[in-house]
Amino acid sequence: MGLVQRVGKWLPSAPSLPIDDSSSEKGRKFPRFAFFRRRIRLKGNSSISIPLGFVLLFPCIVIVLILLLFVRHPASPGGILIPAGTPPSIRKISERYDKVFATGCLPVDKTDGPRANAAFVVLARNKEIDGVIQSIKSIERHFNRWYHYPYVFLNDADFDDAFMDTVKNYTSAPVEFGKIDETMWGFPSWVDHEVAKEGIRKQGDAAIMYGGMESYHHMCRFYSGYGLP
Repeated sequence: MGLVQRVGKWLPSAPSLPIDDSSSEKGRKFPRFAFFRRRIRLKGNSSISIPLGFVLLFPCIVIVLILLLFVRHPASPGGILIPAGTPPSIRKISERYDKVFATGCLPVDKTDGPRANAAFVVLARNKEIDGVIQSIKSIERHFNRWYHYPYVFLNDADFDDAFMDTVKNYTSAPVEFGKIDETMWGFPSWVDHEVAKEGIRKQGDAAIMYGGMESYHHMCRFYSGYGLP
């Protein structure tokens, strides 16, 4: 046994292999979002703590909600053309009182009988040319290509040449353009403007369809004839 031990001492010992401590290093490394999972005590000696990520995220959510409320408010510049609130659900038409006159397309009467003394009156702005063209194409395709009733376009500002030339290209009927006088559009002189605007804001908050749009109320007033002398 002594000889074997002496021979073992003479032989070179095998080099020790390096220990793979990558697993321990991984344990020591912080995850990517570990900083946001750190908990903060509400008070110095309090036992209640909340994650740091929640503390940072909460003010951001509040700011986003304030911005959304500001944009959706009818008085804000960004929401003037957007109906305030969610429009009410469309109710089913009563078959008892509001029956439709006819279903589908009726045959066109092309006789030379008496015609109504009428015209298509359209309130529009220069920037609404795309919607105007779609309406004219539908009217001409289904009705006016046989009867050629005139169109009268009205605006509270001057129509530009591009609008007038484009409209004339989509109909062979007579077309007239006019500007609504200031006395026939907007709030009349005997109305308290602030009281009227507050009423419009209330309609918008009540989710009345287009109730929060000031221009919609001016349009309804004009069509009702209150702007006429």
